[in-house]
Amino acid sequence: MEPEKQQRQLPLLTVKNVLRDVYDGVFALANDPAAIRFAGLLSVFLSSIACKLIIRHVSYTEIDFSTYMQQIEMVNDSALDYAIIGGDTGPIVYPAGFVQVYQALHWLTDGGQNLGIAQLAFGYLFSFTVLLTAIAYAASSCPPWTVYLLLGSKRLYSIYVLRLFNDCFATVGIVAMVMLLQLVANLSAAMSASTKFLLCAAAADLYSLALSVKMNVLLFLPAFVFVVYILLDEQLHKLLAVLLVIPLIQVLVGWRFLLPFFWDDEACRLRRNYLTNAFDFSRQFLYKWTVNWRFVPEEVFLSSRFATLLLMGHVTVLLFFFVTRFASRRVIGKSFAALVKDAVALPLAKTIAPQNTIARPGSGPRLILLIFAVTNLIGVLFARSLHYQFLAWYCWLLPFLLHAAGCNVFVGVPLFLAHEWCWNVYPSTNTSSMVLVVLLSVILLGVWNNKRIWSTDKTEPLIQVEVETQ
Repeated sequence: MEPEKQQRQLPLLTVKNVLRDVYDGVFALANDPAAIRFAGLLSVFLSSIACKLIIRHVSYTEIDFSTYMQQIEMVNDSALDYAIIGGDTGPIVYPAGFVQVYQALHWLTDGGQNLGIAQLAFGYLFSFTVLLTAIAYAASSCPPWTVYLLLGSKRLYSIYVLRLFNDCFATVGIVAMVMLLQLVANLSAAMSASTKFLLCAAAADLYSLALSVKMNVLLFLPAFVFVVYILLDEQLHKLLAVLLVIPLIQVLVGWRFLLPFFWDDEACRLRRNYLTNAFDFSRQFLYKWTVNWRFVPEEVFLSSRFATLLLMGHVTVLLFFFVTRFASRRVIGKSFAALVKDAVALPLAKTIAPQNTIARPGSGPRLILLIFAVTNLIGVLFARSLHYQFLAWYCWLLPFLLHAAGCNVFVGVPLFLAHEWCWNVYPSTNTSSMVLVVLLSVILLGVWNNKRIWSTDKTEPLIQVEVETQ
């Protein structure tokens, strides 16, 4: 009778039960963090197919790639002066890592003639970035819908396989760096101090390589300094040693333009031209290309007062997040004042609190991704101007930020689509730019307000979705 009793307990094979099983399966594939590894592999596969279909059926749009190739040809012809290296759309304005990346593309594409190979290379770069981002999301116990959204940006595909912008290479370096620091946090209990130091130095290497491609990577620097300081048990001397890797890599990558062993007038002039052009902090962008501040009058947009207000807003909001969230007692196990005091008074000692959740498996990887994503989003929100290719700076982290703001799939997807609409309005309008700024502000406020993501190993969406079970 026992087998018969077990058989009677099984659900009946009915259309209703089958449909419920299908519903439960689809729901799990969208919301169950246990399914995120499958979602990541599926997304990598789908991204590769999508890139190839776009390359085949959508016309390539020439913007800057031919200019990049012209600049590389001048460098290959032994030009060292950044003041004269240029092309049809302007002078070279990126560091030496950009030169090395596009030298490789110049070689692969026969001087830029074979665009198909370049597009395929960027397509593979897109899929590789999806893979790294999915790993970072999985380490943070994100729901699978966040990974699927990585494939949802028409503008992002365009930036990669139809425009071939250098932002794509800077982005992959940053994602790899964040993933490496997540690994350090996840395995910190089993790692020796020397291993943690070496891995943090490797992360600094990746960060500096990304910086050598495009300067926007500086937006991540406050997060990098803070996270590495925590992972190194709050030992200031080790942090300073790791930070030295960043300028060292810049010197090695830019060796041919920096000429460090020459101090004659010509070498000093070449070195000065490289630094002022590759790292030009005074560069102004044209109003006609802005995506985020179109609703601001042009005379205000171009004014130094507006630039100062944006800088003050950036610093103020970033400090506010540091004091109230990044370095709050619930995250680091002590007050922000104690953190600063320990760094100044005890630079050689291990002052990390046992309750610190950043250097802890489980919560650490999520908090590290969160700190980097929020720090970057603050910089993006207060950026003087966002051009269309700048979406690659933060779009990879946007789905995670929607989750961190407490959104479930039914709220996160519409917000993502609204954000995507802002970036696909060309040229931008007062409405599209205002909606973009409001959306980014709301997401940032939601992340700050969602205390659960700052204090627990797992988070719950602010809006719950109940599944009826029988």
